[in-house]
Amino acid sequence: MARILVGAGGWGYFSGGLAGYARAFPFVEVNATFYRRTSEPTARRWRTSVPAGFTFAVKAHQDVTHRGRLRTTPAARAAFAQTARVARILRAPFVILETPATLSLGREEAESLREFAAIADGAFRIGLEARAHARGALPVPLRRTMEDLGILDVVDLSRTAPRTADEVVYTRVFGKGEFNAYQLDDAEMREIDRAGRDATTVAYAFHGVRMYKDAARFLTFRRTGVFPPATDSVGLDSLAEVLAPDARFPATREDLIRDHGWKLVDVDAATRARAEAYLARLPRGTYAALGDVLTALGPGPRP
Repeated sequence: MARILVGAGGWGYFSGGLAGYARAFPFVEVNATFYRRTSEPTARRWRTSVPAGFTFAVKAHQDVTHRGRLRTTPAARAAFAQTARVARILRAPFVILETPATLSLGREEAESLREFAAIADGAFRIGLEARAHARGALPVPLRRTMEDLGILDVVDLSRTAPRTADEVVYTRVFGKGEFNAYQLDDAEMREIDRAGRDATTVAYAFHGVRMYKDAARFLTFRRTGVFPPATDSVGLDSLAEVLAPDARFPATREDLIRDHGWKLVDVDAATRARAEAYLARLPRGTYAALGDVLTALGPGPRP
């Protein structure tokens, strides 16, 4: 049986903080460590506030990947060493390097990975999300170095498969939307589940504006084989539920599809569709309020 870790990118927006988050999920990717140096006392407090079996992954500080451009400058080495100390305190099995989309990784950066791996000294697996190479193959020197050092190719399984051979998979799941605005439907979640089936360990770190909901639905599916509803209602009531919090009016049909069409709506207890399937039925025009949208849709056929 594969070991499956399911969680999200941090607990900052989760009700109840880390303790509440750890009651809902068994795994978290700590993104705060990318933006600021986390003290060792803070890391110890995090570790003692969660159950013994809870798993952390740590994102390396931006001084390593963005300011340091994955070069082994003194500042980058110091930042990675500090991240490594935090990872050891948290007993984190993964430290993630996310390089910017503007940074092509060549031979020099590949060699830098050897020095960072030496600092890790086998205490955790390094994962590299090479955003400049998110589509297509990894540069050959980089891929060979990653395979030689056991560095994981961190990808979004909803978009692509890892390009290095490893029995461990680490995925940062954003989905197929823009600006992190996306919600995975049942079929897409089944696809990312199948994509990790041959691995001995798969860590799913969900990201984006629906990361907690996506992670919770995927975790329920993994445990029960059934996807829970995306909302507390069905049909037009479900559409109203997903539009009410942040839909701005007046709005045209095109505005609503662009800004909210990616959201999941429960057609009935077992069927989900994107809000776009409903919104596309709207007559062209401008709508002054949510009630006008619902009235214009009427009972109508199901999407």
